[in-house]
Amino acid sequence: MDQASPHALPFSRYRELLDREYRTLADLIPATLGLPVPACPGWTGEDLARHTAIVFLHKAETIRTGERPSHGWPPVSIGSFPPQALLAHSFTALTDQFDRHRPEDPAETFVPWDQTVGFWIRRLTHETAIHRVDLEDTAGGDPTPMDPDLTVDGIDEVLTVMLVRGQPDHAASGTVVRLEAGGHSWDVRLAPGQVEVTRDATANGQPTVRTDPEALLLWLWGRAPQPFPPSDAVQELRARLARAL
Repeated sequence: MDQASPHALPFSRYRELLDREYRTLADLIPATLGLPVPACPGWTGEDLARHTAIVFLHKAETIRTGERPSHGWPPVSIGSFPPQALLAHSFTALTDQFDRHRPEDPAETFVPWDQTVGFWIRRLTHETAIHRVDLEDTAGGDPTPMDPDLTVDGIDEVLTVMLVRGQPDHAASGTVVRLEAGGHSWDVRLAPGQVEVTRDATANGQPTVRTDPEALLLWLWGRAPQPFPPSDAVQELRARLARAL
């Protein structure tokens, strides 16, 4: 698989979108603190806020030191913060690190081919966007449309970063499923070992599903119904992805 990220956005664009997604998410917290989050069984809005805050704080420390914090993590003191205050504190710590670093600066990540600060701003912008969708669903309001460029990049990230990290499946069919959205395609081979993803290849008759980018991204993340007819190959892809996320 090509480890490059051709759909990735400039650092400054991620920084802008991260701010936008965070503000929307933060504004939803007061109304959703005690409500169950449909996409995260067993969680309330407060649980989601605290989870997001701890992720922000963990990555801020990873960027600050260049490696993941281990001993004494998370800090005991964060339990005394109300959820909104904790989220705001953690976001400030994270964005302070982003503003102090260049995208190529080293930082430990969970993929061997990209050990940089740029990996984390991409990952956390998508993380924040998905959890913003979760809280909008929790609140029952109309969803905010996702940024089109971020949506295409999100499809690419969930397939080429998250899916390929999944455990081998010795019962896998080896089928290639072609996903098309936003003028791009991803051929996903459900191999018994590591899943293989090829971008923008010529179609050759493999099973193909086409939909708009936002519908595809939210389905891949398990946040929306399947936006195309069911098939064994599509169900296998979704099951494989669910185990990887």
